[in-house]
Formats: sequence, C-alpha cells, structure tokens
Amino acid sequence: MQWKTVAGLVAVGVLSVSPALAIEWEVWLSDQSNSADISADSPTGTFGGRILVYDGRDILIAQPGTYDEDHPLFGPTVIEAADVFPYALSELGADVERLHGMLPHPSHRFMNANFFGPGVGLVGIIDAEGQCTLSGEQLKLCRPIQGSPREAAKLGKALFRTTGPEGAAPSNHMSFWTPDGTKLIVANLSAKLLERIDYDQAADTFTFNKAATLDLVGGRDLTAMAARADSTLPAGRVSGTYANFQTMHTPSGALKEGPGRPNNVVVCPIPSSTSRHVYVTFGGGGLFVVDVTTEPMSIVAEYTNDVISGAGCGGAEGGGFMHLNAGVSASAAGADDSVFIVYRLPLDYPDGASPHTTPNMPPVVKFYEEKTLGLTSEEALASRRDAHGLTISPTRRYLYQFDRIQNNAEVFDMGKVINDPDATLEEQAEAHVGSLDLTGSEWCVGEGAPFVNQDGEAYEFSDDPAPDLVDISPDGRKLIVSFRGPHPVTVKHAAAGSCPGFGVVTLEGDGSSGSLTHVFRTFLPDATGTKNLSDIHDATVRIKGPNAPRICRAWQGCWTWNPSIRELERLE
Repeated sequence: MQWKTVAGLVAVGVLSVSPALAIEWEVWLSDQSNSADISADSPTGTFGGRILVYDGRDILIAQPGTYDEDHPLFGPTVIEAADVFPYALSELGADVERLHGMLPHPSHRFMNANFFGPGVGLVGIIDAEGQCTLSGEQLKLCRPIQGSPREAAKLGKALFRTTGPEGAAPSNHMSFWTPDGTKLIVANLSAKLLERIDYDQAADTFTFNKAATLDLVGGRDLTAMAARADSTLPAGRVSGTYANFQTMHTPSGALKEGPGRPNNVVVCPIPSSTSRHVYVTFGGGGLFVVDVTTEPMSIVAEYTNDVISGAGCGGAEGGGFMHLNAGVSASAAGADDSVFIVYRLPLDYPDGASPHTTPNMPPVVKFYEEKTLGLTSEEALASRRDAHGLTISPTRRYLYQFDRIQNNAEVFDMGKVINDPDATLEEQAEAHVGSLDLTGSEWCVGEGAPFVNQDGEAYEFSDDPAPDLVDISPDGRKLIVSFRGPHPVTVKHAAAGSCPGFGVVTLEGDGSSGSLTHVFRTFLPDATGTKNLSDIHDATVRIKGPNAPRICRAWQGCWTWNPSIRELERLE
C-alpha cells in the first residue's frame, strides 16, 4: 500500500511504504436502525442510520472476547448517516433511512451507501478520504475518521434518488461496483429496475445515467418519477434520457416477469471480473445475466426459478467461475419452504444486446442444496436454513457460506467442485469440507435485564449471532461477519440476533476450519431504555489508502494493488 503511519497520521504517496509492511484496513458497519429523532413520541426513531468504523489494528491486537461499542480502546468511530447527507429531505424529498449496506470502490477511496427504506430510494457516495488534507509535499494526510456533524459532512460525495416508474416507488436494496471502478450498478428493488451510476475518474464525478436504466418488467413509463441528484454535493449529477416503455420480453421471447420468474424484485447484481456482466438475482427466483456497458443495459442470458431459486444475494468469483447462492427461510408467519443452495455459473456470456437467447443456457452447476418444503410445525422450523452472505478466500480455494438461522458457515473446497451440470449432489458432496459453528463461545449473549427482544422476552442467556453479510481480512485469516440485532429491521422471522455488531472468525490451518474469537457489539437504545435498536446488516473491509496505481522501488521493482484479491501484486 502507499501509506505509512506517522504520529497518528496516514501519509499517502508513492514513496511512503514498503510492500513488506502490513496492509492497514478498517471495518465499516451499516446499522439499519433509525438513529435520528428518537424521542418519547418516536421511541424507535423516524429516520437516520449509523456508520460505525473500526480500525483493523485494534481488531488484530484485541484478545479473544466481547467488546462493547463504548470500549475505550476498541470502540468504533460512530457517524450518523444523516450528518453525511444533511440535505437529503430538502433536496430529494426523502430522508436517509435504513442503511442496508456499504461496499468499497475498487480504489477503496469511496464507499457506496444504500438506503433501503420503503419508497426512499437513496444511494450515496461516501469519500472515505474526505477529511484528509494535503501536505506541502502533496502527500495526503489522513487522521482517523471523525464522527462529529461538521466532520461527517466532509465525507459526502454525491447522493441520488433513483427512478420511480409508473405504479412503483424506488427502494434500493444494494449496489455493486464493477471491478474497473467505472460503474455502480444499483438494485432498485421494489421498482424492479436495474440502474447505473457512472464514475469519471478524470473529473472525479458520479453521474446517474438514465439512459442505462433496464426495466426488469417492461412496458412502463420510467419518467413518472425521474432520478435526481443532491445539488449541494457537486460531484453528483444526472444525465441521459430513459428508454421508455421497454419490451416486456426477454431475447428468447419469454416474459421478463411471468412464468419462471414470478416476481422480479431485484435483490443483488453481482459483477464479474470483466466489469461487463452482472448476475441479477430476483426475489421470486430466476436470473438475468446483464451486459452493463450498453444503453439501456442488456439481457444476455436468462434462467427460470426451477433452475435458480429466489432471494440469492451472495456472489464470489473464483477459478474461472461465478458462485451464487439462493436462500429463503420458512416462518411461522407464512412461508413454509426452506432453501439453502450454492451454484456455479460460467463467465463466458455474450457482449452487447443479444438478439436471441436460449433459456437456462449455458447450464448451471448446483453443488450444494438443503431444501425442505412444507415446514409448518415449531419443531420443524428449528431446522430451517437461510443462506445469505458468502465470501471466498484470497487464494480462491475456500468458499464460506453463512446461515442466519443455524448460526454457522458451510465451507466448500472450490477445487473439489465437479464442473458438470449433470453431477448429482451426492457426487458433489466431497466439495463440502466442514462447518464453522458461531455458537458456544459465550461471546454472544444478550444485554440482560431490562432489555427485551422483538417478542418482548429477555434474552440475556441467548447465544444467537444471526450472521448476515461477510467479508475477509486482507491476509485471508479472519472472516468479518455482521451480526443482526434483537429488533431486526428486515427479515424479522429469520434475522433476530442476540449481539448486534460483528464477529471475527479466526481461520485455522489451511483455512477450512476456524472459530468465533471476537465479538464487537453495537448499541442503540430506544426512548424507553428497554430495547437495543441496533441492527447491523453489513460488515465490510476497507483498505486504507490504495489510491495510487503502483509502488515502484529500485530494489523491489513495481507493485500494484489488485482489488479483486485485495493484495499487492508484483509487476514483472
């Protein structure tokens, strides 16, 4: 990396670091709970969301155990999302609400911020170095991030309200950067749109490109509620003209939404390393592979829900393939199916708008499945599954698939997956090499009296992490996994946890085994003093300072930062 620590500062510049030094990193947490306007009249708040930033050095030196948010050594910097984007309501007509997740730009300078509140539809760009200053030698001096309202406002780079087509309002689930850093692909969930924000590195600006918007249903007026940018943040702008009343059919002639894809609420668009294709998952199952470089973006492959189940959001590329999950969990409130599946898909899809596609081609490899239908009894519900977050090791050998209900991660050896769509699950069983259990450490008990969970029950003796999204430390030895809270804002039937914050799973040996060694807990009291509202949905690792493209030294040659594997690579 191109930085060094000097008297509490981080200096970024070509001559500032040796690749032999440890990579510096931090963990960013997304707290979905409403943190603003908590009062007697609004005991659980009305808008907001918190960003919590933990220094990786603190995580590495902390002894195994539990650390509260107010710990004097290992506590986070807390930033109110409403302080980063203070003019959201006046500029865009909606306050920030339900901060669902953040992911780093490949340069790791920027973080996206996805606000998932119903009808809100806001996506922001955070400049993680917005509080840095330049020295006389033009080195960027970066103190630890500050959370005061004045300093938080320096982190705001751009803020957009996305499209609301006729009959629907925007609600952005997540957005994903293409690996080349030029595009941010937005999952406008309830509007059933795939949208795009373009980054111009030379101008250092972000442009919401209306011409790129892909209607995942078709036949609608996209101009009913056009995308807008917060004008107080001049790095954000809107351009282009919507391709209105798009076709309701795929290139094969099937309905985009209909038999085989009954509900195209878009969940996650997972990008491939080519920066051209994304794998678009749907709440009702099925999948589109989309070329994101065209205007509008183009469907180049299509799959039905009997081939790819619904609600998948985990994706990781490795070994020349894309790996995706699918997961829905039964609940006493209604749904009675439980699905936990991991797929392998190819990378070689057509470029550009495709005149014709063959459904479910190229074929998909399914190498793990636990699928139970018709769960209704309380006893049966205890065995349900809920696949959500996954990650893959920097070596691309092991894939870790977490389960919010069973509180574990299934571990797969990528070299043992059989690349044959006709291989049976029994034949694929060798790829499943173990499970990581997140319970039993005593690091994840509840708050104790007088605090209660969403059912009004004390939970001081529970041990229920409810792991959600996951990332991995730069050295590949620690899994950083978000833990949900006792009052989950989303997926209430599956995501209730006892220790909101994040856990550290320290891997052992070759990485196929490990244990929960640390829990860093978050806390947001309601107005009554009986509820911990904190609900962490996402934990992601941001590398500090990898913005210059390479490091060159006469005695070491040149090194460059590879964002896809999060390591420095030597240039021959």
